[in-house]
Amino acid sequence: MKLGIVVADFNQDVTERLLASAKKTAHACGVTDLTVMHVPGCFEIPYAARLLAAKTDAVACLGCIIKGETDQNTYLAQACAIGIQIAQLGTGVPMGFGIISAPTQELALARTQGELDRGKEAVLAAVSMARLKSPATSDGKERGALGDLLDNIELISL
Repeated sequence: MKLGIVVADFNQDVTERLLASAKKTAHACGVTDLTVMHVPGCFEIPYAARLLAAKTDAVACLGCIIKGETDQNTYLAQACAIGIQIAQLGTGVPMGFGIISAPTQELALARTQGELDRGKEAVLAAVSMARLKSPATSDGKERGALGDLLDNIELISL
């Protein structure tokens, strides 16, 4: 499977952790071809995801938006979410949503590990949905994509 990862460089201390987790999860899911594309911030993610969709089976989108003194974070998070949804529906390529929108840096960092790990979630969602498009496995048996991933979730301990 070919997986693309788009990662925003803004709030890099958070997004680097998301990317590391996403790469580890992709490897554990059997991704054989991984392309990572860096963009300046979350607003640019949908455009890059659409570009990667042309050459991958799925895309994981990773970024971090932390609330400031204005409402800009709300508009940015909405634009990013809507843009990713439009990109995935327009291309037919599934896209995992790993965008953290948090009120503080501390809460954002907490969502890069353990059960709240948004990098891991984004890859699992993208790979799962890609497998729905072609559910036959290498042994010829048809399986539910998410079920296959969850059967192997113990291998993905981060």
